[in-house]
Amino acid sequence: MDATSTFPVNVGLRIKHARESQGLTQEQVSSAMGFKDRQTLSDLENGKRALKADELLRLSDVLDQDVEFFIDPFSVVAEAQYSWRASSTLPEEDLNRFEMTANSWIGLLRWLRAQEPGANSPLGFALRLDSSSSYEAAQYAAEQMVKQFNLGLVPAQRLASCIEQQLDIPVLFVDTGPSYEKSAISGAVCHLPEMGVILVNRQESAARRNYDLAHELFHVLTWERMKPAHRESNSMEARERAKRVEQLADNFAAALLMPRVSLNELLDPARLKDVGHLMEVAQKLQVSTTALGWRLLSLGRINEATRLALLQGQRPDMQDQPPQLFSAGFVKLLHVALDKGRISARKAAKGLGLSLNQLSELFPAYGLSKPFTL
Repeated sequence: MDATSTFPVNVGLRIKHARESQGLTQEQVSSAMGFKDRQTLSDLENGKRALKADELLRLSDVLDQDVEFFIDPFSVVAEAQYSWRASSTLPEEDLNRFEMTANSWIGLLRWLRAQEPGANSPLGFALRLDSSSSYEAAQYAAEQMVKQFNLGLVPAQRLASCIEQQLDIPVLFVDTGPSYEKSAISGAVCHLPEMGVILVNRQESAARRNYDLAHELFHVLTWERMKPAHRESNSMEARERAKRVEQLADNFAAALLMPRVSLNELLDPARLKDVGHLMEVAQKLQVSTTALGWRLLSLGRINEATRLALLQGQRPDMQDQPPQLFSAGFVKLLHVALDKGRISARKAAKGLGLSLNQLSELFPAYGLSKPFTL
């Protein structure tokens, strides 16, 4: 099967992206290409004219990009929009470089989903919230979601599976690579016209992963009404300085992971000033003591002095075995594609940034047979 024919590649959008990345005008590129006027390039970028093979080769030189950049079906470059939760100390060029890696993961995921169209729901789930909504409205929406999807006493335990299976939003647990600090990139939401994808740094603590997952879910469900910034801080201490959309996301995440029904069952009203008790509740809910402190303060359950005492006396975030790389749904789709010969192991490994041996070991981790031999 010709992989390039199974998902349309928006060549024009990639031409425009590459041109703008180089800081070139349409007139400059048109002149370098030998076009008679700017309109030819404009038509290429708008998809009104097909790109010829010899033009593709020239354009590759003019825009300093490999030919594959323009025609690779396993990439979402120029199409995907991201909102990252990252450390303020991470240089922008490093984040942009990592975003290119994410483009390959998500591009391959999109291509794999296109092979099994019946497995994907055409209906989306959205929150009826916008930037003028109150924090209480965001919290209420989260608590209704806990109830609607039966997330139980500890929503964090079932949240990832609910997002993937009931909301049809892919969640990928990823490594950010050895070149960055462990928590330099916490996660992101990727928006495409046909789907949203949540990325979570699997090497962070369970509490951080859970919070990032809930926070990014808010952005997936509200992207059209209030598009988030390309980059935001992943520091809880920066929440008071965050833009309103991020504060709404924080309120949603807190209520989703710590709904009042769970707090009512787990908290002893007589021990609300007992830091040790509050720390135990945070551990049961699989959230950080920092997040629990802010949640209880906003609900009027504790005062600022108790929140600060909880913050100062907090134990390190609970550590656990990191989740397997990517996700069960993603790996199963890849297994089918490899088994049916829709994609080569070498191409899949390249798209995922893995060696063939690492790709081979990915499947047994999810209880699947190895679909190819080394």
